[in-house]
Formats: sequence, structure tokens, C-alpha cells
Amino acid sequence: MGAQVRQEEDTEELNLTVKVPRNFPSGIAQSLEESVARAVQILARSKALQEMFRSADDLASLIVTQTCLSGIMLEERIAQVAMIRKVFEVGDWLTADDINNLQQTPLSKKSLPASDWKRRRRIFSVPYNGKDYYPRYQFDAMYQPLPVIRDILKAYGECKDPWSLALWFQFPNGWIAKQLRDAVVPVAPKDALDRATDVVKAARNHRGTYVA
Repeated sequence: MGAQVRQEEDTEELNLTVKVPRNFPSGIAQSLEESVARAVQILARSKALQEMFRSADDLASLIVTQTCLSGIMLEERIAQVAMIRKVFEVGDWLTADDINNLQQTPLSKKSLPASDWKRRRRIFSVPYNGKDYYPRYQFDAMYQPLPVIRDILKAYGECKDPWSLALWFQFPNGWIAKQLRDAVVPVAPKDALDRATDVVKAARNHRGTYVA
């Protein structure tokens, strides 16, 4: 499989060759070839997007998961990846090991109690660079799950993409507001966990978008 990429300015043609098994479906190979070229063209148009991908693995992962998608959908996916990276970099995250170590009496199995709490939907985690991370705002001062988190997850409902849930917590939500001088402004759910009724209602009313 080969792909050619040509930049419109300061033109430089690059030929990429990828070996695939003889019985590899031709339709998938062609779609993947088109995705490679399309992704590189999109990235080439923006220095910001170039900065986002710091390794070949980042780009390869994006291309493979976006096979058969249109250029517009690919750009949306790139924007989503950039948003996820930004949220992760500014947030306070804990691994299962961290949570174990922060318990008053740590258990011998490092995945506990986080994995058990997650299984019972008392907390949630997101995948990032091959590991699961838990937002710090889900826990109290003793690193026990806040009761409101369970209520929020129940109201929010089933979520196939945990990052959509994390982004819902992160950004201002129109269902949760506060008075600021002469204006009423929306509040991010993570910053309103002491307002259980409002946050649970917001979770129940979400429409599957990142920003309400």
C-alpha cells in the first residue's frame, strides 16, 4: 500500500509504503491509504495540529481509527483529540495505584479499591496513553467517592465513551448557573458537586454533547 502527499506551498512529495498480508481486504487497504493522505493534508494546514501530534504513534492511532471517515469527520476527531489532551494536561488525575496508596489502609491488590468502585459505578475513569485515570474531583478529603458521583452517573446513563462524560464534567453547563455580578453564568459540573440537585438534573438533561 502506498500513499502520496503533496503540500500546496513549499511542495514536497512524500511516498509512504506499508506492507500488508496478501489476503488483506483491498477495500480496507484503499480506505486506509486515503485516510493517511487525508490526515497528513489536514495536519499540514495547521501548525497547532502539528504540535498536537508529538509522536508517530499518535498519528497512526488517529488514522487507523478514522478509516472510511470523511475529511470533515476526521477534522472533528482531531479537534476532539486536542480537547482531550488539553483537559488531561490541566486536570488533576489519579491512577488506581495512587488511589490505593492514598487509602487509610491500602489493600495488597493495587487495583483496589478503584476497580471495585468503578464496577459499582461509584466513580469513572478515562483511558489515556494506555492507562486508566480517575478525576480527582470524584473524591473527598479521605479519597473516598463522593456520594453525588454515583447519582450523577446513574442520571447520565450508559456512556460508551468515558471521555464524553469527562468532558461533560469539565465544561460550563447551561443547566447549572450562578450569579456573577450582573450576569448569570453557567458552571461546570465538576465545580458544582456541592449542588447535588442541580448537577444530577443537568446529567439527566444532557443531550450527548460535550458542552451543554
